[in-house]
Order: sequence, then structure tokens, then C-alpha cells
Amino acid sequence: MNLRFYNAKILSDPDHAPFCGELHVRDGLISCVRQIKQGEQIICNESFDREIDCENNLLMSGFCNAHAHSAMCLFRGIADDLSLEDWLFERIFPLEKYLTSEDVYWGTMLQIAEYVRSGITCFADMYYFEESVYNAAMSAGLCLALCSPYSSQNGSDILSKIAKNYYLYSTLSDRVRYFPGLHAEYTCDEKLLEQVADFAAETGARTNIHLSETLKEVGDCTVRHGGLTPPQYLHKLGFFDNGGLAAHCVYVDKDDIALLNQCGVVPVINGGSNLKLASGIAPVASMLSAGMQPAIGTDGTASNNAASVFREMYLYSCLQKQALKDARAAGAEKALAAATVNGYDALGFRGGRLKKGFFADMILVDLHAPNMNPQSDIKKNLVYSADNSNVLMTVAGGKIVYERGLFHIGESIDLIYSECERRIKRLLRRAAYGKERS
Repeated sequence: MNLRFYNAKILSDPDHAPFCGELHVRDGLISCVRQIKQGEQIICNESFDREIDCENNLLMSGFCNAHAHSAMCLFRGIADDLSLEDWLFERIFPLEKYLTSEDVYWGTMLQIAEYVRSGITCFADMYYFEESVYNAAMSAGLCLALCSPYSSQNGSDILSKIAKNYYLYSTLSDRVRYFPGLHAEYTCDEKLLEQVADFAAETGARTNIHLSETLKEVGDCTVRHGGLTPPQYLHKLGFFDNGGLAAHCVYVDKDDIALLNQCGVVPVINGGSNLKLASGIAPVASMLSAGMQPAIGTDGTASNNAASVFREMYLYSCLQKQALKDARAAGAEKALAAATVNGYDALGFRGGRLKKGFFADMILVDLHAPNMNPQSDIKKNLVYSADNSNVLMTVAGGKIVYERGLFHIGESIDLIYSECERRIKRLLRRAAYGKERS
């Protein structure tokens, strides 16, 4: 759609102050961003499919959720109050054995509904049945980075799957990326890690992995690999030679941070999930001091249990303040950058900013709500005060995908709910049956 947004406050990027203006969208891209001076009369002779009066609300970039397992929202509420190891090995892996491609499609659609309701226009998804994730994202119009989720327990032909997916999804659209990678160091044998590292070297691809999420993970790695931490061990294998994404990075010391920074690895911080699983607090302030630009992820909503970047921004900033006993640590602008610019840049997409030629991935935020007033500092209000209820509209690739309670994501919201309820009931029955038989 060709759209005109006028009478708006516009936040073009986290480093600049909002200004009054209007923005035009053509063919999925931002074609014009114009600042309007007070009292200036604008006559627009262009034709649009729709002209939207923003009523002095805030137009800003949509959020990038740079680490998620979207279809795992099917498991929301059934594996809570557990350690990561018990959560993963006792509850999640047994259910995942019975997942079908249709389960992943409908679970991803449910998560996408939550994404657009909360202003997420781009996501990196690390899960199985990539074709189902891709179909769901394309149905809705969201920007998608597929991240290989495999581990040694997934069979012997993992590298061929990764290669097939990489060559397929790297050529389909400028709104789709594929990151070869693996689940984690502790779920993969060395041969598999080396194979993926070699594939990345041959193709020039950046990799992805869960990294240093718990103290146990780091300790076990050092025992297995002669004192090497997970970043050091993966670096030894050449896994990060082209850079990439590292989810969590809770237990990385200054040497790990320097190494990851040197390799061009972007840490993706998942504060809500790490808190709920009692995994710890990532040293974001140290990463920022080292010159890194961390991104934000929600992780899966089986562990979080919400896909709210507003909440993640708050945690991104405030957990550092508490950890360092320094209220100046990781300020609001840094959190906003992590949720927008840093995520889009890390995934290799032209987004995260409202700028001519960039993806028309935007949200309209209600500035008339009580929690956004007074408007002493809109950027700080976004991080410390706002929540999902403030999102009035979400636009992805120039398509309005959410507007004031209505979803336009390619499937009926009621059908999505009913399909997901039916499918989780079946999965729970199958997992219970399997346990009885084992």
C-alpha cells in the first residue's frame, strides 16, 4: 500500500529527538520523511491508498526481536518455575519430539499476533520446520531471519539441512535471511560444530548459537575443553570467523567480551527469560563500554512468557542499574537502540530507522495515554513507562498488520486461537503417553 502519515511526532532513530512531521510509504519502503515547522501548511498532491492522521501520536521504527523460538508459544504456561536444565530436558524436549510442521505454522501465527500487537515488525526465529515459520511470516508480512536450531540429537544429516536452507532462504527476498548455526555448545559434538564453522567459512555466512546462558554451561565447557569458555572454544573452532549472533551471553567475562567484539559477534540480550529461569543478568554495561551494540530478544514465550520488547527494554536498562548500583548505566537511548537499530543491523536488514529507502516497518504509539504523560522525555517514557497497550498501529513492509484491536496477518485470530488450543492438547497427550511407555 501507498500510505501517508501526517500530523505525527516522528522519532527517526534513537539518537535524535522526535519532531513534528509526516512520512510517506511507497512499495513497502519509506519514500519521504519530512519535518513540519509550526504553522507551516503542507499541500500534498500525491495520491495514496490511505492517508492517516496520526493525531500527534508518535511514529517510530517497529521493534526487532533478535532471538526467539516463536512456535514455542504453544508451550506457554506448561513448564514454569523450573531451572533451565529441567525446563529444557524434562519438559520441552519431550514435547518437541511430537511437533509437526502444521503445529509450528499455527504456533508461529499465534506468536506473530502477539508480535504485531506489541510493535514487533522483524524477528529472528530459531526453530524447526523452517518452511512453516517462513510461510507464517510471509503471510503476515514481517521481516524474518531464520536461525538454524539443530543439535547432535537431530540426526546425522544436519549439515545438509543447513546448507539446503541457507541456499534457499538467502535468495528469496530482501526481507528474509538465513543464519547457519547450532543450538548450543553443550548439545553439539565437536565434529558438528566444526562442520558448521567450515560451511560458514566457505559461504561467508554469519553463524548463530545460544552462548554462555548459565554458569553450569560455562563450567561444564571449561571442564570438557581444557579451561576454554564457550566463546573461546567456539573461536578455536572458527565458528565465529565471519561474526554472527550469540543469544544470552549471561556469563561472559571481559576476555570473552573482547573476543566476541573482535569477531563481530552481536550479543542478543534476553533479560525476561534469563530472570524467569534464574539464569542471571548479562553484563550489558560492559558490552557497551567495549563498543559492542547488543540487540534485544524475547526468547521463546515458553520461558519468558511474554513477547514484549517494551518489557525487555525496561529490563535491559534497569537490570544494569541494579547490577552495577549505578542509575546512569545503560540509559534509555541505549535500550531503544538495542530494540530497533541494533537488531535490524545485526540481522542485515534496512530497518530500525525511519529514513528514506528503508523498510516501512513502523509503529504508531499512543502519546495521549496516561502512562505517556507528561511528555517531558518521550524516549525515556518509551523505555520506562510504555507497554504493549500503547501500540495503536503496526506497519510491516508497508502493510498495516495491526490497528486498534484488529489483526491483518493472513489468518483469522479466532482460528489461530482454536488451532493452537487443539494442538497443545494433542502434544500433551502424546508426551504423557510416551513417558508412560518409556
